[in-house]
Amino acid sequence: MHYHWGEGLLMQAFIFNWRGHRRAARALEAQVGAILPVTVISSEPPHADDGSSWVHLDDTAYFSAQWNRAVELFDDGDVFFHMQADASCTRLDELILAASSCFSRLPVGVYEPNIDFTECQYDPTQLRAVGPGLYEVPQTDCTCWFIAADVLRSLPRVDLSVNTYGWGICGAIAAITRSLGKICVRDYNFTVQHPRHRGYSSELAAQQRLAYMRSLDRDIAKLMPGFDNSGRADDK
Repeated sequence: MHYHWGEGLLMQAFIFNWRGHRRAARALEAQVGAILPVTVISSEPPHADDGSSWVHLDDTAYFSAQWNRAVELFDDGDVFFHMQADASCTRLDELILAASSCFSRLPVGVYEPNIDFTECQYDPTQLRAVGPGLYEVPQTDCTCWFIAADVLRSLPRVDLSVNTYGWGICGAIAAITRSLGKICVRDYNFTVQHPRHRGYSSELAAQQRLAYMRSLDRDIAKLMPGFDNSGRADDK
């Protein structure tokens, strides 16, 4: 299901929920659902109050499994919008409109707002401006992002035996964006709130990122941040 938004683009929204975030997921679903059709991909056990748009996976389904399912459900839209259940934005309607306008005006593969807590940080003074408060970035975060359909569909399904936590997907999406002659952008006119913690091992997720990078086609991997010319995946 999709919706003509802003510049006539077809956009689909997905929210990822996991144990302990049901209330936030419901609130975000209501907020997004007032603007766009939205599907919640949940790895929390089903509850009677869950909406009809919730897709339930088992509680071992971390980001990559949720990602694979959302991509499967993305049909013939132009833009894929995904947001984590623990993120929030008071100006979400304005953000969606700005994203739609950006995809219509510029060769954008990925659009994201500023995230108040993410390891993917940049100094805007060192970035190329492509609009007021809008800058080209090497890669985006995945807390809240909008991805062009051709970029999304060019990424192979994530092998869950290699990568369960999803680290490396952002880099792969950024690499595909570049390969298609498009850009990743961050819009500093909007800030999404995100908690300063995660419920899994960062060390294990980083190891999986390296394995995932090595599993990808070299033409994609060589364009990812952290890949050197010898063909190794660098963990720095």
